[in-house]
Amino acid sequence: MIQLMKYTYLMEPEKIQKELENLRKQYQEIINQEKVTREEMNEARAILFLTGQLYCEEIAVGAIERRLHLLPGKPTLIEFFLLIDGESEMLEEYRRHHLFNKLEQFYRIIKTYKNKYLWGKYYLEEEKFLKRYQEMSPNPEMWIGYKWDFTKEK
Repeated sequence: MIQLMKYTYLMEPEKIQKELENLRKQYQEIINQEKVTREEMNEARAILFLTGQLYCEEIAVGAIERRLHLLPGKPTLIEFFLLIDGESEMLEEYRRHHLFNKLEQFYRIIKTYKNKYLWGKYYLEEEKFLKRYQEMSPNPEMWIGYKWDFTKEK
């Protein structure tokens, strides 16, 4: 995670993508093991939370937002997203700016990572993780749901 943060600070999208992929592989290896320890499941939990929730939802968005004032026209975060997702006519003009190209590439990497579904309705096989994690829970009456919603109901 430290490398991921370093490459985010330096805004090196290719290296960010590689680090995210390494973390995803590490997570997949853990949840797909036949026999897994509680410590390993907690490591998978940390990867899932840090990459999916904290990094993609907060750190990456913040990294983009803090650089937007350096672009021509100083777009807001929403304007930036609309430029890219809406295939705006102004996109070609913005793509002449080196920083915009890096931010666009970074945004697309994050968006792709957040939309990685192998099966189920949650990304990165979170249902499988939750099921396995619940099997190891010290409190079997407490169920862990999507985005760590704790409840006493299944």
